[in-house]
Amino acid sequence: MDHAERVRRLEYRPVGRLLWDFSLPAIAATVGSAAHAVINRIFVGQSPVCGEVGIAAITVTLPIVTIMMAVGMAVGIGSNTLISIRLGEKKKDEAERIVGQALFLFTLFGIGFMVFGLLFQESLLKLFGTSDRVLPFAKQYLTIMVCGAFFHMISFGVNSFLRSEGKMHVAMFTMLIMVILNILFDYLFLVVFQTHVWGAALATVLSQVCATGWVFWHYMSGRTLLRWRLKYVRWDGKLAKDVFTLGMPPFIMQVVTCVIQVIQMRQIAFYGKLYGIKHGIEHGGDVAVGAFGILFIVWMVTIFPILGINQGAQPIIGYNFGAGRFDRVAKAFRLKIYYVMGIALVCTCVLMIFPEVLLRPFTSGKEGEAMLLLACRATRIACALLVAGGITIAVSGYYQAVGNARMAIVLTLFRQIGVFVPMLLIMPYFLGLDGMWIAFPVCDFIVLIVALMLLKRELTRLRQKTVPLTEPAPFVQTGGIQV
Repeated sequence: MDHAERVRRLEYRPVGRLLWDFSLPAIAATVGSAAHAVINRIFVGQSPVCGEVGIAAITVTLPIVTIMMAVGMAVGIGSNTLISIRLGEKKKDEAERIVGQALFLFTLFGIGFMVFGLLFQESLLKLFGTSDRVLPFAKQYLTIMVCGAFFHMISFGVNSFLRSEGKMHVAMFTMLIMVILNILFDYLFLVVFQTHVWGAALATVLSQVCATGWVFWHYMSGRTLLRWRLKYVRWDGKLAKDVFTLGMPPFIMQVVTCVIQVIQMRQIAFYGKLYGIKHGIEHGGDVAVGAFGILFIVWMVTIFPILGINQGAQPIIGYNFGAGRFDRVAKAFRLKIYYVMGIALVCTCVLMIFPEVLLRPFTSGKEGEAMLLLACRATRIACALLVAGGITIAVSGYYQAVGNARMAIVLTLFRQIGVFVPMLLIMPYFLGLDGMWIAFPVCDFIVLIVALMLLKRELTRLRQKTVPLTEPAPFVQTGGIQV
């Protein structure tokens, strides 16, 4: 698809069809990224060598892995938003300059994570409340993950560039490569060689290395609209500032998520011990931390398709906003909300009815039964209002897509710091371990009220900006591409 065809597609193709075309590969990409975590935990949970200690070991590394994801999302989403806007403004050379800057930033932060993670991993893990029983295995896992930080960010981050220029199927295939290879490597290390939890980390990193090689080959082959030009792969202070300004909302969201995860794990470890004493469960703190790890994976699998809809809508909203097509912006925004609500409702129903069926693959043995029961209870409570959380994500994503980073940041901080953290600190004091799970739906309900107010205001503004435009002739088949 050449640039002219892509422009016509984004600016004039029916929004509903366009949103579906962009969202499906984005959903596949986000679910693919979640699949890494799901696959690792299933293999680890069923391994006779790792078991529940392995699940807990992976769980306590979440804050550091989340920070890695935060930087990758900041660079990837910030760059993608700028690229979509520049293409809407017909500025291809500036879009390629942004791609080069993103590659430089991925490399810089990949090296930084490796050095920092190797130097301070034990201190950080102890800060997170890791028990002496779990600490050695958590260090094994984290050492390999931080060494592969560059490939983690490249394999996921660059995919957003492919989607922004209409290469959705290439982006989807990249994720498919990672998922399939991750399964094969997990089987090799954890089943055939029967390694401990470090085998799961190595499987993840090796799959990301292969996906990175595929992405590099695709760009270097000249099959993309935007080219990787060596002259642009260098530090550019102004571009870096613009990228991080637009990428700041997801970055702040993930950093705050990291802080919240630390609070959660320390609280869960403490109240989990009390829960274990009350119910006669040995190592109650580790069991509770493992149950939280399973809950987190379930949350990822349900929320990542919503993030996929969000990402799929970004180039459509960003391009048409830059082109002044506010009627199409409003329509894409509304459809995004409807899609998000539909996905969230389906996921909620499944989790409420079949939690044990979905969670059993993550556990085995006697200690696994205790973890399974606790994880099922936590899932039913925490995921009760996924619809509310999905709407909040959709509204925040709209502000990112139109370049209004400030509002996206405010909404994110209000949810995470203004509401969720107080809930995590207060509710367990009165309700024990259940208070940790109840904090989720209470927070989602409060923030939903604010998100609905913002949603109504933005739709009103878009209606006021819309002016009648003459549509071009209907789409025709051109060069094998329907436009």
